[in-house]
Amino acid sequence: MSQEADVLAAQDKLKILQLKQQELARQLGTTDFIWNGSISKRFLTCGKPSCPCHRDTGAKHGPYYYWTTKKAGKTVSKLLTEQQAGILQQWINNRRELERILDAMQKLSQEAYESMLVIMEHAD
Repeated sequence: MSQEADVLAAQDKLKILQLKQQELARQLGTTDFIWNGSISKRFLTCGKPSCPCHRDTGAKHGPYYYWTTKKAGKTVSKLLTEQQAGILQQWINNRRELERILDAMQKLSQEAYESMLVIMEHAD
């Protein structure tokens, strides 16, 4: 391929990457609240040895919802209501989607940089 063809191909690729980047940036603008950590649902046995929860797994107490995260390198958990867990789960999902979008934007930026190098090499 000639230098001119290389530059044209790089310019075309850069335009496509810019459109993809704009779409990802638009998606960032629609992101709602975000939250770190994870939500778990647990069924537990109590401290009474005579309780049926010790003999029958279907008789365990719960469900109990917990939010878990890391703070200062330590795992922290907090008991939540089902409603609180639902809200935080959505916000955790939002954060994960935000991270996916940012990762995609970074990959596009790397490709754009490579295209720009081709264009700059032959700009003289």
